[in-house]
Amino acid sequence: MSTSWDNARRHARALETALDSKLSTYSKLAASIARGSSLGGSSSRDELSMEEEGIGGYKLVEEEIEELLSKLEQAIEDLTSLINSPSQPPSTSMQHSAQTHRDNLDDYRRDFVRTRNNVEQTIRRSNLLGSVRKDISDYKSGRSGTTDALLQDRSRIDSSHRMIDDTLNQAYATREDFAQQRTFLASIDSRMGGVLNQMPGINSLITMIRTRRRRDTVIMGCVIGLCVVLLLGYMFGF
Repeated sequence: MSTSWDNARRHARALETALDSKLSTYSKLAASIARGSSLGGSSSRDELSMEEEGIGGYKLVEEEIEELLSKLEQAIEDLTSLINSPSQPPSTSMQHSAQTHRDNLDDYRRDFVRTRNNVEQTIRRSNLLGSVRKDISDYKSGRSGTTDALLQDRSRIDSSHRMIDDTLNQAYATREDFAQQRTFLASIDSRMGGVLNQMPGINSLITMIRTRRRRDTVIMGCVIGLCVVLLLGYMFGF
């Protein structure tokens, strides 16, 4: 029994040593996560940083600690079985040693549960802060999008105003052209009226010229006829 007891106790001590190391690593991970959360980092970035440093993710460490706790509990049960063996009654030192291992197991469990709760609270708080930051970022992005839309609307309105101003300027220029054309047409109309007012005198002058030309034509015809008669009389001896 002495050999079995010594082997079981050495196994329990080895498990306790491994648990001390893992719990220390887990505490450092928890502190690192808490610092990252206080600095505004997310838990995923903290885990990535831990893995880059060679420590590993806290979930992996939790699984290893839970496995070691289960093994230590089984080792303590083995010690208890050896103590309760009917072949040899247990000594006081053996009972004290088994109780010490059992107390150590309870301490490890309390430390692990406390640290795990702290880690979970830190991660939840970090996730909540990340969600709030995302909402704020989305809100700012939405406001930025609204501002951009308003600026675009204002740009379109300004462009419409410029187009309206150009159209009005063209309308004013066309109106001035029409006014100038109207003035020109009025001047032509005035000139035509003056010409029409002078038409009766011109008609009288033209009539007089035509009458004189007809009279001159008749006189010239008579003179020519008389000359022809005189020439014929001279030739034929009338």
